[in-house]
Amino acid sequence: MNESVDFKTIEDSISCIDGIINVKIVGEGSNITEIHVLSNRSKAPKLLVRDIETLIKARFGIEIDHKKISVVSFDLEETPQETTLTYERPILWGVGWKKTGENFQADIEIKLLDKIYRSSLTEKAWDQRERYFLIAQAVIDCLNQIIAAPLFCLRGVTVHNYCEFDVAVCLVDYHNFGKNEGTLIGTALLRDEIYETVARSALDAVNRKLNYYHSFRRENLEKNASEH
Repeated sequence: MNESVDFKTIEDSISCIDGIINVKIVGEGSNITEIHVLSNRSKAPKLLVRDIETLIKARFGIEIDHKKISVVSFDLEETPQETTLTYERPILWGVGWKKTGENFQADIEIKLLDKIYRSSLTEKAWDQRERYFLIAQAVIDCLNQIIAAPLFCLRGVTVHNYCEFDVAVCLVDYHNFGKNEGTLIGTALLRDEIYETVARSALDAVNRKLNYYHSFRRENLEKNASEH
């Protein structure tokens, strides 16, 4: 591509990605040499880089080496006090997978506050549905680690085409300390990688309820500590 590229249009497009605060592209003509991004902490930098690469390729037909994209994440808001812990939500920090013969390995990282929770599951997966389930199950495993109890149980996950969009839909049963309470639903639109989309749908299903359980557990631990 020899014709000039409108960097401002590309910057405006990148700014529409969730978590992006500001974007600056450095280059000349059609050659992009650097992309500098400021973001909040709602999404892992490596996932943002993947979104940016996909957007530029799909919309503008430009291949970008991920090494040209630098992301700086920071909090714009004041540091939350202990009383605002209930507003903290887990972030999908990493998604990985590997196929080896009949086996499929799902690797998930979830970040909450300053701690990263990891799950790696390997099973035989004959079709795509089974792989979706394993990805979602790894997400649920991480979330159960956060609350130190198996309160969430994956019911199922599927991908549907709706109004020309591929949408991942995840159903998760939840329990209240031994008592079955109901079923949660989460959705995510396909942006780039299908397995990342499935992971986001599982996190979307549990996010609010997990926040309640995690805050409740933290408050009880702090209360017990103060009584001794």
